[in-house]
Amino acid sequence: MATYVRNIQGHSVELTLIEVDPNTVKLDPTNPRVGFSMRQLAETERNEGACVLLLTSQEDTEALRRSIVASNGIQEPIYVRADGRVAEGNRRVVALRAAQEEFPNDPRFSKMPAWLVPDTTPEHIVQDLLNEIHLGSVRGWAPYERALQMQSLVDGGLIEDEIAERYRMTTREVRQQLAAVAFMDRLYFPITADPTDAEHRTKFSYFLEFYKNGRIQEYIDSIPDLSERFARWVRDGRIATGARVRRLPRILDSTEATRLLDVIGFNAADEYLAKQHPEEQELYVLLERTRTRIADMTVTELMELSSSKERQEIIEALRKELSRVLEAMERMRRDS
Repeated sequence: MATYVRNIQGHSVELTLIEVDPNTVKLDPTNPRVGFSMRQLAETERNEGACVLLLTSQEDTEALRRSIVASNGIQEPIYVRADGRVAEGNRRVVALRAAQEEFPNDPRFSKMPAWLVPDTTPEHIVQDLLNEIHLGSVRGWAPYERALQMQSLVDGGLIEDEIAERYRMTTREVRQQLAAVAFMDRLYFPITADPTDAEHRTKFSYFLEFYKNGRIQEYIDSIPDLSERFARWVRDGRIATGARVRRLPRILDSTEATRLLDVIGFNAADEYLAKQHPEEQELYVLLERTRTRIADMTVTELMELSSSKERQEIIEALRKELSRVLEAMERMRRDS
């Protein structure tokens, strides 16, 4: 069996590479991917079955199952505690179990590689390992889950400065992440029809931008219920992109535009401002909407674009026109 010693926050841990049957290991119900949903259940219901159901219901788990089948099994080892509980790789375990069900006698899906953590390793060192994997690198948990893990570090006794130093962030960034998580848990999830819906977590960036945007924060005192209203705007789809969050201060500058956002929607508020301010002509409103829509293109749309000459010609023509306008602008600036 292969072994290697990993330095985890100054502690040397000898890991052993083994093979495990995905049905013999136990999932971790505290994993950030399912942590919020598990906390909504009664304590007696926070079990393996609930964890499996929550992970299976997530769209990326099904995509991972297809990837495992296409790759003839799992190549990257998970991490397992000595008692059989998964430390890292819960989703891969569930996806491989699903592949086993589809191909019950296929040896490709009978085992998976795993780094075994010694039973002498304290749990806080295991958590530090997870933090290095998911907070200190670009891979791993989605933004909401990363921020949730930061919150667990604070709950465990770390201060914000320590988290920032460990994971190459600024203290300000850590505070903003923690504030956005608390905002969602306190004001957003409770007003949604189904707080456990995984789709809600994808909106974390809106709440993070809310705290990162200094102009929005300036309105907190003058609009006491701004946080509650923002949560409703996100829930109702009035704030549906990061670009809209960044443009929100312009709307908040106008009482009427803010009222229109409340009662009709973002586009109505945008159109009102365009009429009130000649510098925001219809052309620029249209350009901003186009830019936002392009930024939000899905993987399916990108695949369609890659296989369609007609679509590519439209995009290329747009690029050329924008380049021409920018070049003309630069010439006028130099000549003035």
